[in-house]
Amino acid sequence: MLKVPRSNYEKMLEPQSLYCYQNSEVLINKRNIKDAKVLADVERMISTYNLSRLHVEPLKGNFDVEHYMKLHKFLFGELYPFAGEIRSENMQKGSTPFCRPEYIHRYLDLILKKMNKLIGQVKTEEELLDLLAYCYSEINVIYPFREGNGRTQREFFREFVNAKFKLGDYDLDYSLLDARGKQNLMNGSIISAATGDTSLLKEFLKQGLVCKEKQHIHRR
Repeated sequence: MLKVPRSNYEKMLEPQSLYCYQNSEVLINKRNIKDAKVLADVERMISTYNLSRLHVEPLKGNFDVEHYMKLHKFLFGELYPFAGEIRSENMQKGSTPFCRPEYIHRYLDLILKKMNKLIGQVKTEEELLDLLAYCYSEINVIYPFREGNGRTQREFFREFVNAKFKLGDYDLDYSLLDARGKQNLMNGSIISAATGDTSLLKEFLKQGLVCKEKQHIHRR
């Protein structure tokens, strides 16, 4: 009897993704790139360029579901036909299942409304970080899109802090993250999904949170 390695066997049982070319794990894209590495490089180039544009002129919106969808489409619309659309298939990472497609809009709407409501009650940096870490964890598990969730989420939170936190001129500067900060994001996402503990996500956000007014005074 032929022995199939467990990892290969599990892979054989996985259904073909609706978003990938037939018999492939490469996402269907507008440039018809069928090499995974080339697609990853092109995706990174396009999204990085579009993120730089948003630093100059943020996307206008009400920080609701529509705004979140528009942001994803802005970042990835040149490459993916599904940009700006809620995924229509189940997904999981490792042993962590993400929100089922039929509930994504409802849960994303709930958490974004909560963010918008609670930000007005925040009085300190510590409270801001608590709120952001909690909401970041919730949206991590919702995982609205087939691809590009992390970049969309980080930019949405950056623009949200800039526009909504009224107790100072704050920004989330992800270029400040060192190796430990990036590891906190990765581990924090896993731990918060499994246990609800957002402490590592809070550390990740804390490293990127900058008060421009304090920064200006320090430079003087």
